[in-house]
Amino acid sequence: MKYISLQSESEAVEKTVLEQEYAQAEDFAPARLGATHFFFKVGRKVYYLPLAAITRCFRRVELVNARMGCCNQGLPMESVVVCGAEEQELAQIRVATERMSKALLAALKKACPQAKIGYERPPEQESAVRSV
Repeated sequence: MKYISLQSESEAVEKTVLEQEYAQAEDFAPARLGATHFFFKVGRKVYYLPLAAITRCFRRVELVNARMGCCNQGLPMESVVVCGAEEQELAQIRVATERMSKALLAALKKACPQAKIGYERPPEQESAVRSV
């Protein structure tokens, strides 16, 4: 597997250290939570981010139109969004169920006490539904 840093390449960690931590990390389907890094896998690539760099995490549920038999229906797609410095979105990790996203957020809350967990609606926005 290839390990890719979500931060600058100057902060890259040795591959053997990452492999060892990834193997011992707590598994949340596409994401893993290690002792000092957060990992998520896309294909044969593993992206990683130091836990100290995470400043905010929240669930994002998007409705995706799908054809079900003779009609269209909106299916909810769960994602966990990880933000870094200056509230910049670093990753959007798609998870299978709401239960998995809540479990991942609970684990991130323990691992990253400095991070804000959950969605905070701006005062000017009237509902939690984001218009696209």
